[in-house]
Amino acid sequence: MTTINGKGRFAGGPQVPLSVTNVTQGQRYRLRFINNSCGPTYHVSIDNHNMTIIEADGIETDPLVVNSFDIFPGQR
Repeated sequence: MTTINGKGRFAGGPQVPLSVTNVTQGQRYRLRFINNSCGPTYHVSIDNHNMTIIEADGIETDPLVVNSFDIFPGQR
């Protein structure tokens, strides 16, 4: 099961509405990702957009521009 802003689906569960985040062109947004699963690794991307990683597991990092990243169980 994966949740975004408290909304998500799981195998065999109800087809509830997924989370939608509206954004404004030209604005910057900070997103926080947490993989609170026990097993799966997630590959994260936002179609046709780059992201700048500024922190990993609570530690500030040198900014790194990527178009996707993997997040393992327990990482944030």
